[in-house]
Amino acid sequence: MKITFDDALERINDQRSIDASDVQSRALQRAVWIAEWHIPGCLSESFSVCLSKKEAIECALMCAESEDGTPRGMKTALRKYGRFDSNSPMFGTCINTVYKTRLGDLL
Repeated sequence: MKITFDDALERINDQRSIDASDVQSRALQRAVWIAEWHIPGCLSESFSVCLSKKEAIECALMCAESEDGTPRGMKTALRKYGRFDSNSPMFGTCINTVYKTRLGDLL
């Protein structure tokens, strides 16, 4: 029996391995939103798979939150452009993005 869309998302978000051949074909075609951040020149440091753009933006905001709150203008930039560059006291410049893709493209 092949894995459903919901089960596939759960495995991805739990960072468990999953192969596209084990997932239902219609599940592979479904759209998902990715919230991710990374340091310039590096691969993704952190990412989450979300069901909507709004959820992906909220997730990205939570990742960038500090004791001062979220960086000013971040929510608007992510909504309009899908990208926000910020400065982190710990890491320096960080790139936050949200984008839409198919589940099958993640596997």
